[in-house]
Amino acid sequence: MRPLKVNRLPLSLQAQQYLRHAIENGTYQPGEQLPSEANLAGELGISRGTLREALLNLEREGVIVRKHGVGTFVAPGCEHRLESGLERLESILELAARRGLQTKFDALQVREEPADAELADRLQATPGTLLTSVRRVIVVDKVPVAYMLDVVLSSVLPSVAVDESFNGSVLDLLKQKQEQPIAQAMADIVALNADASLADRLGLEPGQAVLLIEETLFDKRGMSIGFSENYFVPDFFRFRVVRG
Repeated sequence: MRPLKVNRLPLSLQAQQYLRHAIENGTYQPGEQLPSEANLAGELGISRGTLREALLNLEREGVIVRKHGVGTFVAPGCEHRLESGLERLESILELAARRGLQTKFDALQVREEPADAELADRLQATPGTLLTSVRRVIVVDKVPVAYMLDVVLSSVLPSVAVDESFNGSVLDLLKQKQEQPIAQAMADIVALNADASLADRLGLEPGQAVLLIEETLFDKRGMSIGFSENYFVPDFFRFRVVRG
């Protein structure tokens, strides 16, 4: 462990990110006890008060468990939680790969269909414009964790491009395209209860809470080229936003 570098982020946030990364990369294993606050603070070059703020936030995230009079421990099962900052344009597969988790997709449906008025308005396209839709369930370590729907202009992503080489991520496919790279994305986050259809796909009880992230993708010209509706099982995901 090394002292934290001086940058624009508060030291407590730097410590929080540093410890989270140490847990993610296996430096500390689930159930393992962390060094004492005095040792951690000294190694990171911060005060114990700053460290306690970082630990409190990690505890709220469910990454660690603090036992009064005993110590601080990595939370059991946290190795299965996928966590990412929404400031990163990153697919679930990239996120899972960084955690060393096995992913696959089930129930793949790929269609090419004309845009109705609602879809055309959302993509700033003309009604009838051909769209490629991709639906699938993402499975991590044999457990369904997300249901994903992507709709992309067929001129950008033809349905035939989603072939046997498809790894489950439309975002990764689009990021590989050099002629029309994704420049940015705009996301809305909604908490809702799963209806019967969604619950069946994800192995949940109807009415169970899920997290929906609706995201619109833009190319470097600022034109929308696609959008997605991603339904996540909260037990497996935690998203954060870093604000500067």
